[in-house]
Amino acid sequence: MLSSRQRLGELLVSHRLISQEQLENALAAQRHRFQPLGQILMQQNLITEERLLQACALQKGFAAWHLQHDPPTKDALEFVPANLCRSYQILPVQAKAGRLFLAMRDPSDVDALDMVRDLCKLRIEPVLANEDRLAALIEEIHGQAVAVNDTMSKLVTQALDEFTTDQNASDGAVSEAEMRPVVGLINQILAEAIKMRASDIHLEPRKDRVEFRYRIDGQLQKMHEIPNKLQAALIARLKIMAQIDIVEYRIPQDGRIEVTVDGRTIDLRVSILPNYHGQRVVLRVLDKSQTLRQLPELGFSDHNFKLFGDMIQKPYGLVLVTGPTGSGKTTTLYAALNKLKNETNNIMTCEDPVEYAIDGINQSHVNEKVGLTFSAQLRAILRQDPDIVLVGEIRDKETAETAIRASLTGHLVLSTLHCNDAPSAIPRLVDMGIEPFMLSTALIGVTAQRLVRQLCPECREQYSPNSEERSVLGNMYTGDVPLLWRPKGCPRCSGNGYRGRNGVHEILPIGPQMQSLVANCASMDELKKVGSTYGYETMQEDVCRRVVKGETSFNEARRLIFFDTVSPAQYPTAQTVPQPVAVERAA
Repeated sequence: MLSSRQRLGELLVSHRLISQEQLENALAAQRHRFQPLGQILMQQNLITEERLLQACALQKGFAAWHLQHDPPTKDALEFVPANLCRSYQILPVQAKAGRLFLAMRDPSDVDALDMVRDLCKLRIEPVLANEDRLAALIEEIHGQAVAVNDTMSKLVTQALDEFTTDQNASDGAVSEAEMRPVVGLINQILAEAIKMRASDIHLEPRKDRVEFRYRIDGQLQKMHEIPNKLQAALIARLKIMAQIDIVEYRIPQDGRIEVTVDGRTIDLRVSILPNYHGQRVVLRVLDKSQTLRQLPELGFSDHNFKLFGDMIQKPYGLVLVTGPTGSGKTTTLYAALNKLKNETNNIMTCEDPVEYAIDGINQSHVNEKVGLTFSAQLRAILRQDPDIVLVGEIRDKETAETAIRASLTGHLVLSTLHCNDAPSAIPRLVDMGIEPFMLSTALIGVTAQRLVRQLCPECREQYSPNSEERSVLGNMYTGDVPLLWRPKGCPRCSGNGYRGRNGVHEILPIGPQMQSLVANCASMDELKKVGSTYGYETMQEDVCRRVVKGETSFNEARRLIFFDTVSPAQYPTAQTVPQPVAVERAA
């Protein structure tokens, strides 16, 4: 009989589902990622979800239930009400011969089993189900979103009942009595957004209402509408939490909030901007409990992974990662630092703010209110004998010059820059006032990236591309494109057809010929042409390969990546444009 104490890894090896070497590699990765072993093995494509579930069930001494193959029957669902299914994360899947099969994330949950047994008066057969599938199916069947909306409606009604004064939305003054009912409303909104994996929360005042929108997987989704009578109280509550002056409403304000949700510490960066109908608030969600991602998990193609790995292994020089806000630049740099750290080097950072604490790296944050800017912090760091330096962002000439001088004096400097693609970083720095000859000597390479949503592998469907799709892909992809993939929607992806995001990249290495072009302020076309001889490929090429493979959709690629669809032949040349006829003026 199998010992209940046998570990999952040992069980998988003993049943020849993985090798001992694969187990040791996964355990080594687990020490850095702090993720369940099974999840790591699935990410490494060493085991399927079905076999992992069977192994976990065998380890726990229960039967496995594959919800994707055996969904719950209608008669079984009638035995357990929705609120209990949501509370205990259980789902009755089959009623047969006086027995009720109960899918559970933890079949040893005695409280849940006793509750269902007393309620149904049947013999309960607990079975183990995949936790993510179970949660998604409970949400689909019992409408978790409806329950949340009911809670929100009750909180709004309570707040309106207790909000007794005729409040002017622009004066910012709210009494303590009026604030109390709003506290629960704000707490509910923050908890809901964090559980839905939102990266940003938007509070947007309209003429007759306040809208809340969450950015999930890179796209804003409208979630709630609240009467504008509560606008001042909502904003005042957020200002109090962020320790911001609640009376000031004429100028932009910034602050931070730290909250705890389900035992996780969440840092919220607060930005308030005066708007036509009142103050607009955006909260950036930073989950400090999330584990750092490793470089192989960031979506690099094999070609780009080698280029990026070669760049960060250089002993000195400047490496830049570019892209808009929210494109994963900091995540990429953190992964690079995690790979570079060891006991023989001194890695130091200056960030705004420190998003994730990395063991073995000396991290510090800027404080512009007291004059501690990126450039001032960087100058202080250079007196601390660093080997590798991370500058959170190059925003001005002073920071750029300090970073370049550091890279020219034997330090490897990593930083981010806001621009559209990799070659654009060079004229961007020159425009800041950096001398081209200094830039050409310091710069090692530039990476540009975007985060595209990944198609849900459970429900994506194939279709024949239309003429426009074939034309765009034909310019970037040399092979035949018979079929493409598009989203459909299922319980696992909450019905939107996408689940998670991954990076697409372009990397411009700076070799000897490129250095000469940078020093002489060459055009973008020249930079791209010569860069291709060093391995440079555009983001358009990278994302097109992913579209053809079915990792993402064509519409998602077009939404985030710029495709040049204008041909010079569509416009008349200078020689063919009719010239105005000169008319001799009368004397």
